[in-house]
Amino acid sequence: MAKRIVKWTVDGSMLKLSKALENNENVKIEAEFNLVEIFPMFNEMTDVQQQAITFGIRQKLMDTGASEIGNADGKITSAKKQWEQLLAGKWAGERVNGTGASENKKIATTIKDVRKIATPEQLMALATLGFSLSADEQKLVDEFNSTNGKKKK
Repeated sequence: MAKRIVKWTVDGSMLKLSKALENNENVKIEAEFNLVEIFPMFNEMTDVQQQAITFGIRQKLMDTGASEIGNADGKITSAKKQWEQLLAGKWAGERVNGTGASENKKIATTIKDVRKIATPEQLMALATLGFSLSADEQKLVDEFNSTNGKKKK
């Protein structure tokens, strides 16, 4: 399980963000977000409604830029910037997987698509980058190399 580097607390309508510490002593609040600023009726809502809003806002503040930011200060700065966007009425950005798995999946899919129609030159470039070639792909590259790059007639 990943180590928690920031801690969220809720005090009434205030969503508070601090650095996660081993011991919970002397926790310094780094940022506060008043949910009433976005949801004026927040204090009149039911507990379930408040919890749902709190959870959604907290997720949005943490998800933005999650894969690029690996420390508490960066996450706090990112959350503050995202809060300003929310106050301006913008649901900016998109969710970013903290592990980078989504981006890696896009790259892998692109490579698979390219390999379906790859030329020998492209396959050689992939091999140079460290990708393994299938037996059929290697055969195509070997045939290309044996003709010194000249296409067969």
